[in-house]
Amino acid sequence: MNFNFSSLIPLIALFLYGVLYLATTFSKASTQIHERNAFKGYLTMMMLWSLSAFLLLAAIDNHPTFWFRLMAFGAVGSAVTLVRFVRTVTAKHWALINWVYIYGVVSFILMMFTPLAVEFAVMDNMEVLYEFGSLIFVIAAPGYFLNLFSLFVLIRRFQETDDVIIRNRLRYLILGFAVILLISLVNFTPLGKYPIDIAGNSITAILISYAILRHQLLDIKVIVRKSVLYSVPTIIIGTIYFLILSLAFNLISTYSEIEIFGLSLFVAILTALVAQPFRDKAQSIIDRLFFREKYDSSLMLQRLSSRTALVLDLEQVTNMILKDLTETLHIKNAAFFLKRGKGAGYYLSAQIGLEPFIKIRMSDNHPIVLWLSSHKDVLRKNELDLQPYFKSLWRKERDDLEKLNGELFIPLLVKTELVGIFVIGPKRSEQGYSEDDQLTLTTLANQTAVAIENARLYKIEQDRRAELTMLFNMSRQLVATDDVDKVLNTITQYATISTNVTYTRILIPDSSESFICRAAHSVRDIDASLGIGKVEPEIVLDIYRDVQLSGKFRILEKNDSPSSEELNQALFLSLATSVCIYPLKVVDEFMGLLIFGEERRTQREPFDANKMQLISLIADQAGSALRRSNLHEQLEESLFETVIALANAVEARDTYTEDHSARMEVLVVEVCKQLDFPEEEIQNMRLAARMHDIGKIGVPDHILRKPSSLTEEEWVEMRKHPEIGAKILAPITKMAPVSPIIRAHHEKFNGTGYPNGLEKGQIPLGARILAVVDAYVAMTDDRLYRKSLGHVKALEELIKNKGSQFDPEIVDIFLKVIDKN
Repeated sequence: MNFNFSSLIPLIALFLYGVLYLATTFSKASTQIHERNAFKGYLTMMMLWSLSAFLLLAAIDNHPTFWFRLMAFGAVGSAVTLVRFVRTVTAKHWALINWVYIYGVVSFILMMFTPLAVEFAVMDNMEVLYEFGSLIFVIAAPGYFLNLFSLFVLIRRFQETDDVIIRNRLRYLILGFAVILLISLVNFTPLGKYPIDIAGNSITAILISYAILRHQLLDIKVIVRKSVLYSVPTIIIGTIYFLILSLAFNLISTYSEIEIFGLSLFVAILTALVAQPFRDKAQSIIDRLFFREKYDSSLMLQRLSSRTALVLDLEQVTNMILKDLTETLHIKNAAFFLKRGKGAGYYLSAQIGLEPFIKIRMSDNHPIVLWLSSHKDVLRKNELDLQPYFKSLWRKERDDLEKLNGELFIPLLVKTELVGIFVIGPKRSEQGYSEDDQLTLTTLANQTAVAIENARLYKIEQDRRAELTMLFNMSRQLVATDDVDKVLNTITQYATISTNVTYTRILIPDSSESFICRAAHSVRDIDASLGIGKVEPEIVLDIYRDVQLSGKFRILEKNDSPSSEELNQALFLSLATSVCIYPLKVVDEFMGLLIFGEERRTQREPFDANKMQLISLIADQAGSALRRSNLHEQLEESLFETVIALANAVEARDTYTEDHSARMEVLVVEVCKQLDFPEEEIQNMRLAARMHDIGKIGVPDHILRKPSSLTEEEWVEMRKHPEIGAKILAPITKMAPVSPIIRAHHEKFNGTGYPNGLEKGQIPLGARILAVVDAYVAMTDDRLYRKSLGHVKALEELIKNKGSQFDPEIVDIFLKVIDKN
């Protein structure tokens, strides 16, 4: 037996892979058994490779060819078992896997029992001399390509995953297998007589060991005491010390005992001075390599303590803490519950690793809240099952805790007041939380509690300011108008923006005891889909009437039971996930319903206590504004009816106009249609035709009924009637567009008319139309002082005065209209 440096290398590799095999076999890993078996198969083949290399190089017996062939098969066999391991870990299903196993069996037979792969091998002066067979490349090449394929699959898996833990585990596997792949090429060169490939295997074993210790590869849990690892640099330093002494003794063997003692003392002091910095540096490296979690935790506390103190955005602060915490300590999930307000409980403010848009709230009387408030200490999950205090948890509360998946509940305290709850989920490694972990998390909670509370209060203040600004702007807009439609549109617009919902609708009761959507506003382009101007379906009336009669709001969710698709459509839950129906009331007078729809899914309740308080303020302002607008509308309607009565009175005073306005209205409408007037303007022109002479109410009867021509003084009075009529109509909102037309209907195209001497385009188009129609109807009417001129003569007069008294274009259109009639 020749024990030398060359045989030491495979022995080290055998020892390393043996330790890995034992760790895999006896550790309580959470991975599935077939994954561990596949890994153990790979380790077994690597041990076979290393063992055969050791037996070959140590010259245990006189069968070097056998051991060399077995070593060569170890390389091929490791490739086969590596494919199996990679396939298991990545959960791939390859149809050709059975052919890989067949290749392993065939290569074993050809390598071990034929000279086709290896003809012979001999040991000569501690060197291996060998000769490959004629088919070595045919037999070994598939194994090399299997290694390449396995490496490629691991790299693809590394690129596809976002899990930091998996990426770290794969990183060292990829690096280790790449080392084997590259160094194994040496076997086909003259350097193959040296155990370089086995040294590469040792490197791979070290990388795998690190992946297990540092990143729990395959969730293998191996506990190594820090003191053991800290002793490594001490052993190295001691070894160096004795090597230096041995070298010194060899150099000064002729010195006396006193000189040797003095030299030893000098070397010891020199070694201690030089070694201490090395030992400190080595321990720092060990901390980072093998106790990284504690090392990272310390850095995380420093990092978050400085960062959170500079941020006032609540969402940014909480998400920053959760992201850094879960990545550093490899925690599956974590969450923050923050105080909502006095008596409003605690809401889920931020979370990571849980279901998206999960909604959980803890009331002030929740057993966990009460326990944390009184004990001010960490609450562990197992205590929830063991302590009688928590037997009072409701089924809903237990279900919520299951969704939270919390292992630790840590109080966030500010001056002994519970301002929040820090919920920590299990570790990805499925290890429990040690006392050091709890100390780290408690320290983090204490350090960040003030920052979180400051951010929360700042957010509340900012929200309040934004709400007050929005309410102030809305009140200004509402005061600025009495038009009901404008008021309703203003309410829906500001209500949608200030409450940050998807849409708002206003329903007004009608005479048939149903509801009509009078206005709606949405942050999306869906206003046309919100039923504006339509009567609400019969299926929702019971819900609306319940809100009307009770005076209390209702919140409905899309998935509420019982609920039908028809009801969801009627409630516009196809455009939202939840709606809030709020009554509009002034004292005891019911004004309508304000409906808020929220489409976005968030972990907070869409209509929480804060938002309902804001909605209440909006509803109060909206109800008052709507009542004022309704009163104004009623007043407007009364004024309008009064004006109509005045117009009728004018016709009663002036007998020749008894049918005059009615005839004008028909012809004016026809001319407007020829000009493609919109319906709203046609209605205004109807009113203008009906009211055009309302100003004559201010002209004395003796002038209005005079059978002969008027004097100049009487004409002065008569010419005042357009201005009088305009002043009568101007204060009435509905008549505001008509007033300018009435004022200018006696203006002439050439600027010689009254009251302002306007010309051409200065005269409103409606007034130019009235001028032509009024002239025609007047000429064809019988007057007290003359008979009708007749149809033909009237048209001649219109044509004659085109461009002077009348707008030529309007005259031409009127002629077409009159021909049809």
